[in-house]
Amino acid sequence: MQIRSAHWILAAVFSTSLGVGLIFGFEPPLIAIVLHRAGHSAATVGTVIAVSLVAVTVVGPIYPRVIAHIGLQRSVVGGITVGAVLLLLMPQWTGVVPWMVLRVLTGVALGLSWIASEIWMNSVTPAASRGTVMGIYGTVFSSGTAAGPVLLEFTGTNGASPFLLGALCLGITLLPLLLLRDVASSSAVQGAPRPQSLRSLAAVLPRAPLVLLAALVAGLVESADLSLLPLYGLQAGLDERRALSLVTVFLAGNMVLQIPIGMLADRVGRRTMLGVCASASVLGPLLLQGVIARPVLLWPLLFLWGGTLYAFYSQGIALLGETFGGAELAGANTLFVMVYCVGGVLGPSIGGVATDLSPQHGLPVLVSTAALTLGVALSIDAWRLRISPGRIRC
Repeated sequence: MQIRSAHWILAAVFSTSLGVGLIFGFEPPLIAIVLHRAGHSAATVGTVIAVSLVAVTVVGPIYPRVIAHIGLQRSVVGGITVGAVLLLLMPQWTGVVPWMVLRVLTGVALGLSWIASEIWMNSVTPAASRGTVMGIYGTVFSSGTAAGPVLLEFTGTNGASPFLLGALCLGITLLPLLLLRDVASSSAVQGAPRPQSLRSLAAVLPRAPLVLLAALVAGLVESADLSLLPLYGLQAGLDERRALSLVTVFLAGNMVLQIPIGMLADRVGRRTMLGVCASASVLGPLLLQGVIARPVLLWPLLFLWGGTLYAFYSQGIALLGETFGGAELAGANTLFVMVYCVGGVLGPSIGGVATDLSPQHGLPVLVSTAALTLGVALSIDAWRLRISPGRIRC
């Protein structure tokens, strides 16, 4: 494939990734506010929001079959189109049960676009720049996620207008991909994957245990932090506005630092960079209590911690592309996303229990321990490589 074509593909896929990130940041708070206004409990709200990640995990083995059948481009376009239509249906079909059904379908649709996008990016990206490209991807996706609540401030949460505008924005991000007329041959996975079963997906585990551990830790700590950092701030004595700003600064670090981290990973090695990020994510939460009342130290800490933590996902995807290719990449990427979603479901639940047990230390200790687990695994792998240099690792 020509370099110019690869650049156009990446630009178009980045655009759709921005749209998926936008919905990830837009739909959950909108659902939470609307259901809370209707008198539903926090547990009910959390369940409605979480079922989309559960759906991605359950349907995961089917995705490679679908992608092989219809191709990467149609998978991305179809997933986003269905996601936009489902968003339009939400104000027409209200209630907890209908919205749970729509959230399940949304998770299935956007999960297809999500996985196909990552497979496509890994397929067209040269090995030497894969860390940088995945860093850009992380920045674009997180920018969309951060823009979701901002868009909600303009649309409000009443009536059908926020759902309509959200669907419109999601559709607009498809335009660059729809204009790609000359890359049809690259829209299919090289060496179309066979239908995947849970057993065949599990065969990926021995070949990429570290990458899948990074996915699990990323999902757990990201979801726990985004869900519980405001609560942690309130319990530490911050007012509501400053407590919410903890997440804002945390996400800002993710948006700004992913590209520099990716560029460094291409130079020093992705495992080395993952180890540095894991170390920073071990220390960051442990320092939080000591600086919570000192903004001049708190904001830089959250900024750096947020950026290094999100590298678990972006550089994990880059490592995945080093190890798998063609038909294998589809199954490996699917399992990576499934494991990430499992972490995303577990994070708020485990974090909530930890916070109930110790409001001051529960959340920091949990996320620090998770990052430490990844760091220790990376250290063990590096030690094993030194004593057995011919061993393949990932």
